Amino acid sequence: MSHSPLIYFGKLIRSALVNEVPSPSSNQKIPWAVVRSVIDLSPDGVLVSDLGDKDCGLTYVNRAFERITGYSSSEAIGKNCRYLQGGDRLQPEIRDIRRAIERRRSICVTLRNYHKDGTPFWNELRLEPISAANGQPTHYLGLMRDVTTRKRALDKIERSARFDLLTGSLNRNAYAEEVAGLAATGKGPVLIAKLDVAGFHDINSGYGFDVGDQVLVQIAERIGSAGIGVVGRIDSNEFALVKPLVSSDEGPEIIKRVISALSATFVVSGATITIRFATGFVVAEAGFDTRLVLGRAGAALRRSKSSPSREACEFRAEDEIQSRNRIRLTNEMQKALANDEFGFQYQPKVDLCTGAVVGAEALLRWRHGLFGTQLPGRFINHAEDTGLILEISARGLGDVAALAAQMNERRAEKLHFSVNVSPVEFKLRDMPTFVAEIIAASGIDPSWLTLELTEDQMTENSPAMITVMKRLRELGVGLSIDDFGTGYANLRYLEDFPITELKIDRSFVQGLDQSRSKTIIVEAIVRLSQELGFKIVAEGIETQEERIRLRDMGCELGQGYLFGRPMDSEEFAKIVGSEED
Repeated sequence: MSHSPLIYFGKLIRSALVNEVPSPSSNQKIPWAVVRSVIDLSPDGVLVSDLGDKDCGLTYVNRAFERITGYSSSEAIGKNCRYLQGGDRLQPEIRDIRRAIERRRSICVTLRNYHKDGTPFWNELRLEPISAANGQPTHYLGLMRDVTTRKRALDKIERSARFDLLTGSLNRNAYAEEVAGLAATGKGPVLIAKLDVAGFHDINSGYGFDVGDQVLVQIAERIGSAGIGVVGRIDSNEFALVKPLVSSDEGPEIIKRVISALSATFVVSGATITIRFATGFVVAEAGFDTRLVLGRAGAALRRSKSSPSREACEFRAEDEIQSRNRIRLTNEMQKALANDEFGFQYQPKVDLCTGAVVGAEALLRWRHGLFGTQLPGRFINHAEDTGLILEISARGLGDVAALAAQMNERRAEKLHFSVNVSPVEFKLRDMPTFVAEIIAASGIDPSWLTLELTEDQMTENSPAMITVMKRLRELGVGLSIDDFGTGYANLRYLEDFPITELKIDRSFVQGLDQSRSKTIIVEAIVRLSQELGFKIVAEGIETQEERIRLRDMGCELGQGYLFGRPMDSEEFAKIVGSEED
């Protein structure tokens, strides 16, 4: 809520308290009735309380207050506004308000209040002390706004940011947080396990996405029923668990219990399905390294998946061979940089209403001399781990900006390009300065460039990170949240960070016409984006039905195989043509 209305109304009411409301064009006084009429035009509730009254009773409320609360002016005057709290007096914001009033300070809070009919609403309340004659404060001026719709939308999305929307389990990053929390306590041993649903793609293809969704829900429930308190869904068909142990010997027995709970057939709508699971686990002793043990559980899972019987595998020292493989990969990537093997393919981004190509997402590729084009999933994590991502990204972003300058030189409708940015870059380089240099070197309009961030990058909502994001926006570049809803962040970042775009993850788009839950989720994300003024982009669109469905929901832009697979810059240039001003 802006300070400006509060300052303006404060001056009016302060003048009224001393019967001095001068007209700006004459020395005549403006009658209080006129002042009230002006304040009644405010869409926000305005209230004044008397500090001279032992109960700080209300002396004035405007029409918006009456509309918001349901109480008439005559019902409100003389009461302390705490009556709007009903019996809900334990909110910490109430204590903050009390302290501010005792110290005669300003305050802004959002708290639960109640309408006259007893229904709750969220009240964004700003209080400001005012004095009648520039002395000690004699009254408090308040501005109130009903923000219930916004608060509920943010609460919904905040829960979806930490929990998997389908199963209610923790998502990948929230699960890792739980493991890190146990590591920080210094207690042990701790069981960490990962489970993969074998052949899950076949379930979705053969029975439909609704059946697949039901299976996933039952899997999470069964793992929890085996006495596992912390369960995470860390991938589309991968679950993880963590459990403190009394002794290391308990680990294998608990894994057997979980496997037993999952062994019975799954009965869902119109189908009875037997499912096999691959399982990898590690028993970590006190003081373990979170990243190391999660990696070891993953290595054990890979061994289980390669086993014909999908037997549960405990981490073994032989799995350390993977470390040597990573060393070899580092050497190959360094050679690839020297040979300029890293580059981009471009996937068209389309206006879902008109079908016009409005830009593209630049997708990093490794043109390996022996194995051909490699997708980021094969090398990006290792590039981040080793810091090679900095040089790869520095060259890549410059190439994308140069292409934007070239293609937009004579175009009336400018093309916009988005590029994924690694969280490592925000830690190891001055991103605003780096991006500013790229813009200056290429001569592009900054609005042609959007940086795609993961939700993981939003978890660090420190003042320093917020400042970095604001500096980037001041340059004029866009900031997009990629794969929205699949990572973890406290979604106050939608208020804290200057985001301009949300991208709906392909997992919500695929099978949209077959899954009621996905439809509800996508509609909620689109509505939230519209309310907060974000652009909305749907990824992974493969059918006309999905395009039409998303368009009708209000989604503006989309990308996916329906419009074009990732392609080289030359092929992309042919698709968009050479439109001139």
